[in-house]
Amino acid sequence: ELQIEIIKENHDDLNQGAHAGYAKTYRRIASIYYWPKMADTIQRYVYSCDICQKAGHRRHGPRGYLQPIPIPQQPFEVVTMDFIMDLPPSEEYNAVLVIVDKLTKYAHFIPCTTQINEEETAKLFHDHIWCHYGLPRQIITDRDSRWTGAFWEHLVSMLGIRRALTTAYHPQADGQTEIMNQTAEIAIRAFTNPAKDNWVKILSGFAYSYNTSTHTSTNQTPAFLLRGFQPLTTADLLAQTSERIHRPERESQSAEDFKESMDVSLELTKDALRVAQSHQQKYYNENKTEILFEPGDLVLINPHSLQLLKHKKGKGDKLNMRYEGPFEVLERVSPVAYRIRLPGSYRIHPVINIAHLESYKDSPLEFGKRPVKHIPRKDFEQMPEREVEKIVSERFVKRGAKRVKQYKIRWLGEGPDEDSWRTEKELKNAPDILKEWRTRDRSSKDNPQ
Repeated sequence: ELQIEIIKENHDDLNQGAHAGYAKTYRRIASIYYWPKMADTIQRYVYSCDICQKAGHRRHGPRGYLQPIPIPQQPFEVVTMDFIMDLPPSEEYNAVLVIVDKLTKYAHFIPCTTQINEEETAKLFHDHIWCHYGLPRQIITDRDSRWTGAFWEHLVSMLGIRRALTTAYHPQADGQTEIMNQTAEIAIRAFTNPAKDNWVKILSGFAYSYNTSTHTSTNQTPAFLLRGFQPLTTADLLAQTSERIHRPERESQSAEDFKESMDVSLELTKDALRVAQSHQQKYYNENKTEILFEPGDLVLINPHSLQLLKHKKGKGDKLNMRYEGPFEVLERVSPVAYRIRLPGSYRIHPVINIAHLESYKDSPLEFGKRPVKHIPRKDFEQMPEREVEKIVSERFVKRGAKRVKQYKIRWLGEGPDEDSWRTEKELKNAPDILKEWRTRDRSSKDNPQ
């Protein structure tokens, strides 16, 4: 059907949508097409996309409060800079420098290496920012050594640029760069080949797609806010002939109206950013609601939150899909745990804590056959067979001349008959449970009955 083909082109295609979210996909399509219940159709298509669900970050329940940055007064007055590190080798690169304008949200994605030093970073900054937009008044970075090195300190001081540093392990202090990094990683995961060595060729197409998509914070595209016009896409050319393109009545009218319209657009953008920041603060700082699964629901497993993957730098782990599945929920065994139907080849216990599960939406039949992203993962063979519920006792056993402490483990979803003894080394994936046991053990010794 024509409507489905239009959605596919503007969501699945690298240069048109690059698996953008619902809001951006809807605005891109709505600027050209209309049909009844279009928003609902687009929303169901995007939310049931297999690739988006597996590749994307889930942004619910973040830790720490959001610290908004003051709104800039003009484009590239304030920029945020960060790296996406430890990507698999592509050509001679294995990292990306991400530079984003704080006002317009216009972004640059510059391939580089993890060995890049301060001088090389400054050279990229010169070539991609100074030469096009002039000097920013402020640069927002993390506390990475690339920004705090002596050369960078000297360069920033010499140019009279203030430098704001966010906290190293709390990237929400900026928020913009962290979300941008996640967006770029999603696009790379979605379009990279199985060998994961072609992502450099994807960057320019993704940059175009991002910069020509409406940003939810500004209600405009970054390209329009920066340059004053929206670059044409293939869909624009097909939908609009040259006779229908609006032209100004007079040359003077064009210049005057252009300046006035851009001034108004930038002021409206600043107001929109203030409102967006207020909503973002409320979203990040409020308590999250509980989610419940029913038997028959489909879910994804997050191996990253389970801390079960053995990452090796430069081996492509960063571009692995963030979620594995989908799998069927069989039953709810406790308020926070579910029994999942898993393939026999998986060495993971089928009872999994809700903290490691995400809901999955199956694609409706009306959308036909859609792309599915699945690259076999050998790292799942390293997953433990069970998940620890609690420690019930401890003991010492002799191993040669040594005495080794063991802990009696109650496994999640199983009874006392299945308890077994494990050493501390074997409990490396359950540090909180081990810490809780030791605290309780010390407390009982300090306060004997």
